[in-house]
Amino acid sequence: MNALERTVGPGLVSLLSTSDPAAGSRSEPCLRRHWCELALAPLAESVTEARRFAGNTVAGWGLDASVAQCVQLVLSELVTNAVRHSLGQRTGFEIRLRIVYTPGVLAIGVSDPHPGTPVLRPVSLTQTHGRGLLLVDAYCDEWTVLPGADGGKQVCAFWALPAAPLAPGHST
Repeated sequence: MNALERTVGPGLVSLLSTSDPAAGSRSEPCLRRHWCELALAPLAESVTEARRFAGNTVAGWGLDASVAQCVQLVLSELVTNAVRHSLGQRTGFEIRLRIVYTPGVLAIGVSDPHPGTPVLRPVSLTQTHGRGLLLVDAYCDEWTVLPGADGGKQVCAFWALPAAPLAPGHST
């Protein structure tokens, strides 16, 4: 078991990296499951779509609005990076967003086919970009990069939350 799995649990890491974490249950409404997934086009407009999706999902699970705001900020950075680095990549691919919640931990994963690994860089006063991972690092409890099946990657962020149950009518 690696340090990330000790922090957030091996089951949650597995749910983020599995191609179909709940085979056969895709017809069940997203909010009644403990995970949701969204395919995004590699376009700037996808950042707004991802923020809206995450906000609605987190709110639907009964989590605090401040959690939703942190998730939306981190997600904006990760999807923006995926869109930016998708330029010049093969056509016909998509960016995948997965949100997973188990009482005590919330996780997001953004997958793209670009093989490069994001690197946290020191702040430069002269650069106009390159601060996204600093925000990710500041607004989540843990983040990591998992290898993707397609040669790409999945950048994941995790939040430790009070171990409260899901909103009424929702189950894990």
